[in-house]
Amino acid sequence: MSHEPDLTPAKIRQAHSTHAKLRARDLAVKLGIREAQLFAAFAGQTANRIASHPDQVMAAVQTLGPIMALTRNESCVHEVTGIYQGYHSVAHACMVPCPVVDLRLFPSKWHYGFAVEKDTGQGVQRSLQIFDTAGDAIHKIYLTLESSHAVWPEVVAALVQADQSQTLTPEPRKPTEATKSTLDKCEALRKEWGQ
Repeated sequence: MSHEPDLTPAKIRQAHSTHAKLRARDLAVKLGIREAQLFAAFAGQTANRIASHPDQVMAAVQTLGPIMALTRNESCVHEVTGIYQGYHSVAHACMVPCPVVDLRLFPSKWHYGFAVEKDTGQGVQRSLQIFDTAGDAIHKIYLTLESSHAVWPEVVAALVQADQSQTLTPEPRKPTEATKSTLDKCEALRKEWGQ
């Protein structure tokens, strides 16, 4: 059950301060809001709303050097550290065909974006975080010790949006799409993916 109507950005920030050790995703669940709403509450403070289209994000990300790519769902978390290289853009599905960071991206799903700076007590953690229309995380990019932190301000400046409102209204979650392939096509898919 969502508590969203009662939660102003200030109340969300207070809850974050009270539960500072909780991961953003877990705090959003606890508050009955979407994770994107949590970050929106910090817009203009420790987060900036940014362009969310992969064309813009990937152009900026390629300047950061080695970074950690994180994608998760209810069943798993996938983290790899590498360099985003060779980005290809097409209308339906974009890709980063690197040996380590190997991604297929669907631009129509990328709706909200945030550049986030979080004080961890051991330094500032910097990340770019992308969410769908429902406010659920699609992809997160974290700077590592080996990343080019000096270019971070340029990356944020290139992506920052004029709208830094601290609220957003996510759409209802859409049901998971049914599988579009059959097992007899599995080998062909693996071969095509490998190419």
